Parts: sequence; C-alpha cells; structure tokens
Amino acid sequence: MPQPTFDEIRRFCEIDGWSKKESARGKTGDHDRYVKRLRDGSILRTKASHSKDQIGDPRLWHRIWKEQLGLESEEQFWAAIRTSSPVQRDAEAPRGTPDWLIRRLIHQVGLTEDVALSLSPEEAAARWERFITSPHD
Repeated sequence: MPQPTFDEIRRFCEIDGWSKKESARGKTGDHDRYVKRLRDGSILRTKASHSKDQIGDPRLWHRIWKEQLGLESEEQFWAAIRTSSPVQRDAEAPRGTPDWLIRRLIHQVGLTEDVALSLSPEEAAARWERFITSPHD
C-alpha cells in the first residue's frame, strides 16, 4: 500500500470525528494536532505536519496507524478515506495513551509534547514508572 500524505492524515481525522487542537495562543505551530476520545474513555492523539509530503518511513507510518490512530489494520485507514466513513472500532482496538499520562510526562517528567506523544502506550507507562520509582534531586 502507498504511504499516505499528511493531507490524507488530516482528512482521515476529519472523517473519523477527531477534534483539532490549538495552542493556548490559538496557533497550530508546525503540525496540526488532533485528539479523539473513544467510547471506553481512552484518548488517542496524533499530529500531521503542514507539509504536503508523504510519510517517508514505513515504520513511522505503521506506528501512526496502529498506536496513534488506534486502528487494527492499515486498510481501515484507506477504507475511511475511500468511503468518507468513520472507522468502526471494536472493544479489541488498540488503546491510546491516557490523557493524564501524557500531561504527567510533559509537566512532571519534563518531556516535550512531541516526545511524549511519540511514545507508545507501553513506552509511556514504562517512562512514568521509571520516574515515580527513581530518586529525584
């Protein structure tokens, strides 16, 4: 399958009912950021560069559709784009990193937002666990 462009990721987020976030100053910076709350209460987050380029790294694209967009397969992404219909997620769909954990990684651990959002849910949980169990100066 082809790698999507960042425009296609933005289009997917619109189709799938994601909310576009703005900074406290009302600006979007160098990326558009999106958030989606699932029925189970988990929160998915993704971002799309303002570039019109394709995502060049297949490993990055795999991580985006699986961990950030919470999809079971890449085909779900392309089906949403083709049909302009939101994804039907079931109870087994991958869960995003909880919003509280992202905030703590940024505000308490000191990660940048980009780094915190790039972590898988498992990596984020491990990073938080290391922080709370290690001595702080």
